[in-house]
Amino acid sequence: MKAPLSAYREAARYWLREVIGGMRHRRQLRAQGIDVSSVSLRQLGLDRRVAHNHAYSGGPDLERVLRDLPIGPDDAALDLGCGKGGALLTLARFPFGHVAGLDLCGEMLEIARRNLDRAGLARVELFQADASVFDDYDGFTCVYMYNPFPQGVMRQAVDAMEASLERTPRRLTLIYKNPRFHDEIVRNGVFVERCRYDHSGHPFVVYGSHR
Repeated sequence: MKAPLSAYREAARYWLREVIGGMRHRRQLRAQGIDVSSVSLRQLGLDRRVAHNHAYSGGPDLERVLRDLPIGPDDAALDLGCGKGGALLTLARFPFGHVAGLDLCGEMLEIARRNLDRAGLARVELFQADASVFDDYDGFTCVYMYNPFPQGVMRQAVDAMEASLERTPRRLTLIYKNPRFHDEIVRNGVFVERCRYDHSGHPFVVYGSHR
């Protein structure tokens, strides 16, 4: 049975927009001296019980999601497990009033700072912290994650976000790429899935808080 013509058109659009467009985007970053190459836990000397391998997740794929969100100067975004700052390069080009990145590894944050400076985005805040104990979410309305750590750390991070909503009720949006631990996000009913995007190699899921 032949696939409908619309399926071929959608596949063609995907390759033009995401694959070819993504390659062009990475070439542009390299031309600016920006390093978004992948790094394994072994290279970083980190334990797989607290972190996952680093890979780039900014660019056209993330832009596609952010364009659908109501973002304004009163919003603040945090990238959990920001690594080399690839997603921050994209987040900082949207009208958030504040953008920050958190990572466990100081070496990765040094690279992130160089990347952001070369992109002219020095206003982005970076700080080193362990997501399993980090609890300073009150100032943020958007949290981004690209499968940054294993299930136990994810549970602790979500617990801290829920506690923040108890202290400071507000709208909090989670953008989770490659959502391997979806159940941890929704287990208490504080966050609910709003929409899902399948245009990328890994899906993006956007969650919203009830509070």
